[in-house]
Amino acid sequence: MRLYITGGTGLVGSNIIRLARRRSDIEIIASQYGPPPEWQVDYQLDPLDIADAAAIRASIERYKPDAVIHCAAMLDHVYMQYHRAEAWRATVDANLAFAQACAEVDARYIFVSSDWVFDGQEPLVSEESPPNPVNFYGFMKAVCERDIMSRPGLRYGIGRMAGIYGLNYAIPHLLMKDNHLGFPITNYIIDRLSQGLIAEVWTGPKVNDMAHASLASDGAELLLRLVEHDENGIFHCWGSEPANRLELAHKIADVFEFDHSLIVPTPTDPIVLDEFRHVRIPFRTVANSELTYKALGRRSYNLVDGLRAFKAELAAQR
Repeated sequence: MRLYITGGTGLVGSNIIRLARRRSDIEIIASQYGPPPEWQVDYQLDPLDIADAAAIRASIERYKPDAVIHCAAMLDHVYMQYHRAEAWRATVDANLAFAQACAEVDARYIFVSSDWVFDGQEPLVSEESPPNPVNFYGFMKAVCERDIMSRPGLRYGIGRMAGIYGLNYAIPHLLMKDNHLGFPITNYIIDRLSQGLIAEVWTGPKVNDMAHASLASDGAELLLRLVEHDENGIFHCWGSEPANRLELAHKIADVFEFDHSLIVPTPTDPIVLDEFRHVRIPFRTVANSELTYKALGRRSYNLVDGLRAFKAELAAQR
């Protein structure tokens, strides 16, 4: 199988490449934009600006992959809010170009979406729940999902992810370890507690208080399963157990044997609140993902199992 991956130097993309390169039946092509990967590259690299729709179509036509996993994404929510045309080109227009090109070469197209297609107000969502995004990022992801589902002749899977943590194997120093209004705070908490420093856990206002934290390697394995799956549709490739921010922090302390007293619930930083004053944040996402687990043949990690697996990955890196 010839597998084309975008965002290969990112958190999810590097984990997909790490898993795929263990298999002799997968030939990897990874698009590259920005700094080159720092690990040994034993796969093809294709320089590609995903804001260039014509370049996307030309690249897919050149390599004619059997499948494409599109992980690359803009993640700076404040920047996107004030540079909407640029963000739209790199997100919505890019997705449409990939979808059209994949349909033309009969490649299965896997698009990585987000739990932020939901507004955070529903008590429980599933793969079949209608999206209702509250910010521009979530809106663009929802538009991408609709464009994919309405594309004739396209074989596709939409893999939603949430609260991603783990190791960036391609460029380790790019790993985000900052506090955040969203839910990708696991790396931040582990980094602080491992140094014996206080880990402030923002409790509001304006935080994503509850979501499904997702180990990148676990989500990557589900996305690879989605590549080899026959059905079109939406799939939840995030962790199987929801938790709020403080529960997550204390589970981390349990698994890694850190000092619980260093976890400090704190009102949201007013400077960050001012930066995000025009960006709304979904408050909670709790999901039933049984349709995904049944289709892909396995359940994603619960909170403790995911953290234990991450602890083992960190130990293997030392």
